[in-house]
Amino acid sequence: MLENLTDKEFNDFSRDYPSNTFFQSSYWGELKATTGWKSHMVGIKKNGKVSAATLLLAKKIPLFNKYIFYAPRGFLVNYDNFDELKQFCDEITKYVKKNKGIFVKINPYLMYQQRDINGNIVDNGENHKQAVENLKKLGFVHNGFTINYGKDLEPRWISVLDIEGKTSEELLKNMRSTTRWGINNSYKHGFKLVEIDEKRLPEFKKLMEHTGERRGFIDRPLSYYKNMYKAFSKDDNIKILLVELNVKEYLENLDKQLSDLTSKIENARVKADSAKAKRSLKEFEKQEINLRKRIDNLKQIKTEKGDIIVVAGGLFMTYGTQVISLFGASYREYMKFNGQYFLNFEMIKYAVENNYKKYNFLGITGEFNEDSPMYGLFDFKRGFNSDVVELIGEFNKVTNKFYYYIYNVMFFMYRKLKKWM
Repeated sequence: MLENLTDKEFNDFSRDYPSNTFFQSSYWGELKATTGWKSHMVGIKKNGKVSAATLLLAKKIPLFNKYIFYAPRGFLVNYDNFDELKQFCDEITKYVKKNKGIFVKINPYLMYQQRDINGNIVDNGENHKQAVENLKKLGFVHNGFTINYGKDLEPRWISVLDIEGKTSEELLKNMRSTTRWGINNSYKHGFKLVEIDEKRLPEFKKLMEHTGERRGFIDRPLSYYKNMYKAFSKDDNIKILLVELNVKEYLENLDKQLSDLTSKIENARVKADSAKAKRSLKEFEKQEINLRKRIDNLKQIKTEKGDIIVVAGGLFMTYGTQVISLFGASYREYMKFNGQYFLNFEMIKYAVENNYKKYNFLGITGEFNEDSPMYGLFDFKRGFNSDVVELIGEFNKVTNKFYYYIYNVMFFMYRKLKKWM
């Protein structure tokens, strides 16, 4: 029998569940309450212990007293065990009907079939195709094996780095050479990783707005980030980070490099009669030109922006057994400093040091060719040696056919009107 769970009961179960994410937490329910959703935390207990559970979000449909239900990232239940799944789904169906729901949507955090870093299917790899069949047998309608963004509430394709039992040095060694170069280069700039609180959220919001304009997505309002921070910071399940460049210190470092290089040039000129010294002198002079350009550029930045500038940032969820990179952002003019490489590798090291099992880069698409509009994002994440993870997708279970039909007609008309406006 389905029972209502306390925040503690639900979170304690959710945190250690194999397919956990921050979506299945009381904190996510608290955040969604600020946008009109009501949260229900329910589960089945055996011998006094929770054996299956879910967060259900319910939202009232305008004009009539009915609700849509959504289990973000699906139920916390064994989808491959038909009997266990049936028992839980039957209880959920009764619960949704009792609470005037017309359907329940789920998008389980469950891999469909194992893939490698390039998106190729792994021969004889792990899969959960049986889970899809089990859900269909129980009356859930599959929304299809989507490829692109926008077809699902949450991405069906994600990029995940397995870090369990590995050191940060081992992980770095296994990354693509260009990614290693980007990481190593980023550490030459004297970056500082700063964890911010609510007071500095407007800086993060500004960074996200810039990134949204550059990459073509509409950013969330500042209130969203404030509400998210308020909900998840209670038990340290969120980190909002800014990558700061100390321009003054970096200039001092470059001036020292220039001084050392000048000495090398002078010594090479003394020995310029040898072929080897001539080659060295030519290379040193080339380095001097590039170094002076970098110094002049930084001096201009210092004059315009000051001694400390924010070059990149990110919002990370640290709930359960994985660190999730939920939002990442950077200023175009400072991308040459490789702040995103620094940010991600610092958080990978944090995840390793704190015994997390996965580092989750989140959304990509299921298109892996260079012509894909999202190829650059996929390729950046792939460079860290993260695997492509294909999830099983979205499912709907209708609990009131008449009102479900009315809802779909209304939703169709709403989308049509929205396009014309």
